[in-house]
Amino acid sequence: MSVCGDAPALSPEVAAAFDGIGAPARRVLLSVRELIFTVAAELPGTGGVREYLAWGQPAYRPLRDGVGTAIRLGEQGPGRPALLVHCRTTLIQDFRSVAGQLEFSGRRAVLLSPEAPLPLAELRILIELALNYRGR
Repeated sequence: MSVCGDAPALSPEVAAAFDGIGAPARRVLLSVRELIFTVAAELPGTGGVREYLAWGQPAYRPLRDGVGTAIRLGEQGPGRPALLVHCRTTLIQDFRSVAGQLEFSGRRAVLLSPEAPLPLAELRILIELALNYRGR
């Protein structure tokens, strides 16, 4: 399920957060992580992406201030991988109009399946929207 392999090595703190996630969901989320780094590298306005922990979950924010908003990776319920954004943004609402066939949780999350192939094209759009959120 590898996306590109261009993501940097995990820091011990972020690795520990991923280790706390069950294997099927962890595989999905590590692939989404790779996609985040790939998309960020294609968006020069972001300056790249910084990986850190927020609420105990791996989080990703553009290196340039004021460009985008954070993306977090975690589980929404046991074993259910999710890509999460700040609930005060319009990102999920905007994204529903593009990828309404995906499953969402309120204004905060896109729920992914640990068994199905990743919807890469759709996730790429959401990641781009989030990393450019304040700049659009």
